[in-house]
Amino acid sequence: MREAITPVPADPADSFRAALRGAGEPHVAAIPDPGTGQRVDATIVVSEDGRLYAESMSSSVDAPPALTWAQTFVQLLIGLARDPDAPMAMLPLIDADERDRILHRLNPHRRPDIRYRTMSEPFEEQAARTPDAVALLDEFGTAMSYRELNTRANRWAHLLLRRGVGPGTRVGICLRPGIHQIIAIYAVVKTGAAYVPLDAELPDVRLAFMLEDAAPTQVLTDGDCRDRIPQGPWQVTDVEFEPGYAECAGTDPVVDADPAGLLHILYTSGTTGRPKGVAYPTIGALANLQWLQGRYPFAPGDCALFKTSAGFDVSIWEIFWPLYHGARLVICRPGGHRDPEHLARLVESHSVSTIFLPPTVMSPFLEEISAARARGLRWAFCGGEPVTPRIRDTFHATLPHVTLLNCYGPTEAGSVVDMPLAPDPGALVVPLGRPATNFRLTILDDKLEPVPVGVPGEAYIGGEVGLAQAYWRAPGRTAERFVADPSGPPGSRLYRTGDLVRYRHDGVLQHLGRIDRQIKIRGLRIEPGEIESVLAAHPAVADCAVVAHGAPVRLLAFVVPADGTEAVDATAIGQHLSSILADHMRPESIVAVSRIPANVNGKIDVGALVALWQERVDREREIVPPADELEVALVEIYRRVLETDQVSVLDTLAQLGGNSMLGFRLLEQFLTRLHAQPEVAVLLTGTVRDVANSIRIIS
Repeated sequence: MREAITPVPADPADSFRAALRGAGEPHVAAIPDPGTGQRVDATIVVSEDGRLYAESMSSSVDAPPALTWAQTFVQLLIGLARDPDAPMAMLPLIDADERDRILHRLNPHRRPDIRYRTMSEPFEEQAARTPDAVALLDEFGTAMSYRELNTRANRWAHLLLRRGVGPGTRVGICLRPGIHQIIAIYAVVKTGAAYVPLDAELPDVRLAFMLEDAAPTQVLTDGDCRDRIPQGPWQVTDVEFEPGYAECAGTDPVVDADPAGLLHILYTSGTTGRPKGVAYPTIGALANLQWLQGRYPFAPGDCALFKTSAGFDVSIWEIFWPLYHGARLVICRPGGHRDPEHLARLVESHSVSTIFLPPTVMSPFLEEISAARARGLRWAFCGGEPVTPRIRDTFHATLPHVTLLNCYGPTEAGSVVDMPLAPDPGALVVPLGRPATNFRLTILDDKLEPVPVGVPGEAYIGGEVGLAQAYWRAPGRTAERFVADPSGPPGSRLYRTGDLVRYRHDGVLQHLGRIDRQIKIRGLRIEPGEIESVLAAHPAVADCAVVAHGAPVRLLAFVVPADGTEAVDATAIGQHLSSILADHMRPESIVAVSRIPANVNGKIDVGALVALWQERVDREREIVPPADELEVALVEIYRRVLETDQVSVLDTLAQLGGNSMLGFRLLEQFLTRLHAQPEVAVLLTGTVRDVANSIRIIS
C-alpha cells in the first residue's frame, strides 16, 4: 500500500455541499497498490475533455459490468449537482426512465384470467372430454381412467362434505405414494378445503407438530401409515377400508369456493427450530399451471411422472398439470425417485414427455439416460438448486433433442422465473431467466429501492396473484418476509426471498447465491438455524453450529459440550436429531469443539470449523486394505463411482462423500461387475466390509 495526501473522505450521510466544505482539509489515505493484488472493483477516469471511462477490475460474476459503473457514476453526479444539500446516501442511482424500465418493462406483469374456483374443475372438464383415456398408471400394472379417477374422487369428496369438510377447513393426508394418494388429494380440493400433506417418512415428532399446527378436522391415511397418526381432535379414516365411501354419489360436487382460498399448507424448514407452514391459495396454483401450459404444453397422449413428495411444491405440477390436459400420469414406486437408473427406465418404458429433476438428481440421471432411451422426452425442468454449467453442457451432449429449462421459484410463490438453456459450452454463468407474466421480480437494496441493472441485490417477488397468503399461524414470520410493495398499488405485497440476484442489460436474471444461511439439499430447503435449535435443546450441548460443506453438500454439526469436556455422545445426539428432523436435515457428522470460532465480523468462522472437521477425519480415519478378492473389487468400484483416491474397507458411503443417489450407482456397478448386490440399508449405512459380508450372505 502507498500513502497519499487526499481530501477528508465524506460521510455518505452528509450532503455534497458539506463534503465540499471539508474538501480542503488534508488527510492521509491508503491507495491500493496494484502489486499487492488487493481487489479494486472498478476504475473510473474523467479525461480533460470531459469524457468518462470506466473499467471493471473484477472477474467475479457478482461484480457489476463497466457500463453499470459508468451509468451509476453519471447519475450520482447529476444528483449531486441538482440537490447538493441532500444526504449523498439518499441520492438515486437511476433516473426516472430507468426506474420505470426496471419496475415495469423488465417485468411485463399481467393479471391472469382465472375462471375456476377449485383445483379440480380443469380436471373435471378433461374427464368429460376423454373419460376412457388412462389417467393414472402405477408400477404394479394398475391403470385408472379419467372417468374412474373422477368418480372415485367425487365419492370421497361427498363423504368429506357430509362430515363437515369444506372451504375454510383442512384435511391431513398421510398416505404412501400411489393411486389412493392422488384420489385423496383430488377429493379434498373438490370440497374447497385445503389439504395438508404428511410425508410418512418424517419423524413422529415432526408429524405431530404439523398436525397440531394445521389442526385438520379429518386425516386420510392407509394401513401402512395409520400408526404414524397420533391421537388428536381429528377423525382418522383409512381410505382402503371405509364402508361409507361406496354409498356416496359419483357426481361432481357443487361447492361455493373462493379461488383466493387456501389450497394447501406445505411445511418447510424454519429458523426457529420448528417447520413453518406456507399457506398457499388455489388461484396462485391455477395461474402458475396456466402460464406453464402456455409455454410448455401437455397434450393428450403425453406422459409425466409422479415421483415428488406431496409436501414439496413441485408436486403441484406433477399431480394436476398433466391431468388437466389429457396426459397420462405414471406413479413412481416408493423410493424409486432416488434411483437415477430407475427413473431412466421409467422415462424410456413410458415415453415420458415432461420431467422435473433437481440438479442433484439430474447429474446422475444424465449418466443413465441416452437420446435413444428418451425419445419421447421434450421438456426437462431443473430447479430447486443452482443449475451448473456442467449440468447444462452434459445435458445437451446427452439429450440434444430435449429442451432444458432452468426454473426458479420459492414455495411462497410458485414458479416465478424460467429459462430455456441453449447449448453454451464454456460459459461460466447459467442464466436464471425472465419473470413469468404472473409476477414482478424486483431487485432492491436495503431501503427497498431498485438497484441499477447489473448491480446485485435481493430478489423481491410481487404480483396480484401467486404469492402465499402467509406463514400459517405465524404473523411475526409473515411480517418479516411479506412486506408492503412501495412501487405497487395500495395493499400489494412483496415476498423477500433472501436470494442474491441481478439483472443483465438484456433483462435476463442471474442468481448469485443466498443473502442468508439457507441452503438446499436435493432441492429441499434447509435452514441451518432449525437444526441448531434442535441441537441446542439437547442437555449435553452448550453451544452449536451447523454448516454446509462440499459438493454434493454435506451437513456438519459442531457442538460445545455442556459439561466442559471435549467429548460428546454423538450417537445419543444423533438419535435426538433423528426423532425430530427429516432425513435430509440430519448432519452427517457431529464434532465436539471447545468453542464456536467467529471471524472478525462476529459471524461463524465456517472455514475454521471445516478445518477442525477435516483434521479429525484425517486423524481418526484408518486406511484398512481389502482382505480378499471381493473387497478388492468393491474398493475399486467405490473409487471410480465416488471419484476418490483412498478407500478403506472401514469407510462408509457417507464418510467417502457419497449420498443415496451415488449409492444407487454403486448398486448398479455391483450388479454389472459382480452380478450381486448387498441390502440397500447396508450399503447406505454400513462400511465397505459390511457391504462385502452382505453380498456373501445373499449369494
